Amino acid sequence: MANYINKERRQIDFDPFDLRIIAVPEVVAVAFKPRTKHTLLIRIADVGATYEPLKDESLFEAILSVHFNDINEEDDYWGLSDKEQAEMKLFNEVHREMIYDFIDAHPDFTQIVVHCHAGVSRSSAVAMGIALHLGDMDTYNKLQVIKRYLPNPRVLAIMRGEAYL
Repeated sequence: MANYINKERRQIDFDPFDLRIIAVPEVVAVAFKPRTKHTLLIRIADVGATYEPLKDESLFEAILSVHFNDINEEDDYWGLSDKEQAEMKLFNEVHREMIYDFIDAHPDFTQIVVHCHAGVSRSSAVAMGIALHLGDMDTYNKLQVIKRYLPNPRVLAIMRGEAYL
């Protein structure tokens, strides 16, 4: 078993890949082999971006693709052209409902894999939001101690049904 580390730089006592809901980078997701049947995959990418092809789509019961940028209203847009700024799309309630409707349409799932490009901000926020939505506090608490996760605050707030800003 790998040496998993939490934010206090201590080992954690669980394998993150065994969690009911997990966030991973795209490079891991494309070759991911679910450990259980009825695994769902949620793919997140920037607006206008394409996804890397999956090695075996048939391993997943269902796949949802969602496009939004990893930004907040408070982000500094220094260096972006007007066109780039105009093309940015913030996570919103429509995205949240798409995700929850997708999960509700597959009630027999055993695991949900969420990926974004780096597997750090958007995917971890969506994974934590899903855990809260499902009332799975054990998974939520474990997701919070995984050091690599830095959930996007806007995404997490909206996933919880809260207004952001």
